[in-house]
Amino acid sequence: MRRISILVMAAAVFAVGCTDDITNGGNGSGGDFAISVGSGTTPLYTWSTGPAFSIAVVRTSNQTNVVWRVTSTAGTMTSPVQQGTVPQGALESANSERTLTVGVEYSVTITLPDGRSAFQNFRP
Repeated sequence: MRRISILVMAAAVFAVGCTDDITNGGNGSGGDFAISVGSGTTPLYTWSTGPAFSIAVVRTSNQTNVVWRVTSTAGTMTSPVQQGTVPQGALESANSERTLTVGVEYSVTITLPDGRSAFQNFRP
């Protein structure tokens, strides 16, 4: 029983220590593929794994509040997509920050039709 407790505790410490959250010392990216984020307050989001189902942007300080989201029910959004611009065939479901704020840290998550996803933290 003691051995199991030690293993559980070690796993919990390992899980907490292995975060990709840039605010906790990680590199601020992760997932099934790479995302490149352009510069400025309306950056281009670029990926190379085929069409996307959705793109969501949050402030890392409040990750439950999506500030911009576009979704393509047909999964046909092709790279690149510019922040604040709704691609043809997509719907915008969150738009409180079509233009991002300089110096604020954001995270973009791109989800593919097959469920794979990736995220990238950035500051405009």
